[in-house]
Amino acid sequence: MIRFYYGSGSPFSWRVQLVLEEKKLPYEPVLLSFSKGEHKSAEHLARSPHGKVPALTDDGLTLYESSAIVEYLEERYPKPSVMPTDPAARALVRIEELECLLYLAETFRAVARQAFFTPPEQRDAAALDAARAEVRSQLERLEARAAGRRARYIVGDEPSRADFTWLPFVEIAGRAGADVDRARTPWLIDWRETMRARPSYERSYPPHWRK
Repeated sequence: MIRFYYGSGSPFSWRVQLVLEEKKLPYEPVLLSFSKGEHKSAEHLARSPHGKVPALTDDGLTLYESSAIVEYLEERYPKPSVMPTDPAARALVRIEELECLLYLAETFRAVARQAFFTPPEQRDAAALDAARAEVRSQLERLEARAAGRRARYIVGDEPSRADFTWLPFVEIAGRAGADVDRARTPWLIDWRETMRARPSYERSYPPHWRK
């Protein structure tokens, strides 16, 4: 059986778990505690040498880095697919993954540093506001691209890895005070509600967010 090592609230972990759920693959989730440093343990470093999540083991194979994992899952377990069949659409999905993982994620680090890892009394309010504004700018660019395609999902009328990559980051951005809103990102608001209604969302929702 697949064993999936993850951290609650990690958008990179959530991305992989959404794919596992969408493909209806049996797997054993192993939640690692950040506060206890379990992601830096010798045992986990043997799986993921940079001490990050997610990691995955399957049939004697050990993988880390979410992009490598979702590629493996698609190729090893192709049905149901989370990639379109058309080469042009597949390229657009990969572009959206890169837009999220390179540009939005990089921008979000500045928000996370202040909002999640700095005590409220020590936060730089101006820096946090500026970082949130940049995240919102990235989300508005996604809005323009996705709405311009006139489809139900980010790339086409079926959900793909583009959706399962962006959704965790949209959700965590909202928790950090850079949420989407109906006035500026109406397509994303509707899309998020569509994604939240999928069974994979409830089954993979970060455990500590439920508290």
